Amino acid sequence: IHRMVSMIDDISRLRPHIKTHKTAEGIKLMMDRGISKFKCATIAEATLLGSCNAPDVVLAYQPHGPKVERFIKVIQAFPKTKYACLTDNQDSAEKMSEDFAANNLSVPVYIDLNVGMNRTGIVPGDAVIELYQFCHTLKGIKPVGLHAYDGHQRNPDIALRTIDCDKGFEPVLHLQKRLTEIGFPMPVIIAGGSPTFPIHAKRPLVECS
Repeated sequence: IHRMVSMIDDISRLRPHIKTHKTAEGIKLMMDRGISKFKCATIAEATLLGSCNAPDVVLAYQPHGPKVERFIKVIQAFPKTKYACLTDNQDSAEKMSEDFAANNLSVPVYIDLNVGMNRTGIVPGDAVIELYQFCHTLKGIKPVGLHAYDGHQRNPDIALRTIDCDKGFEPVLHLQKRLTEIGFPMPVIIAGGSPTFPIHAKRPLVECS
């Protein structure tokens, strides 16, 4: 934790993922150090973070069906925690918005970008702009930013890894600029994993996971 904090200019830009330690003790150690933003991969981890009164939590996942219902219950159970989640297509966004709105919720969402991991997300381009604008028209959700996980960038040579990371991140910055030019508030960018954290930590304003 000390090493992580020492590698960044502003502790508010840290958003560590709890998928590795999965413990209340780990969360509390980070919160004691001043870290207030977290990521998680499952509803169980979101529940754990809420039980620790973590202030700000992103579920790095696009909940569907019963998982939306479970996520709603977690949001309602832990009102001290501000929860958000991801989306990467209009159908899922619309269904989430209906369920959230039916429970009088307005949940922040980040557009999940596929920057080369090829696991989830939407490839950066016009479709992202369209999805962001579509989400803005819906009740129950509010688009607030972009999520770019580049876990595939693992070159053991940090110089080459930096080149690859920068190349993959350039379209994300371009999308942020385009959305701002359209008139949206500056979208928050959540980026990185452990291998690219030292690279993203040097970028101003990016929330680093």
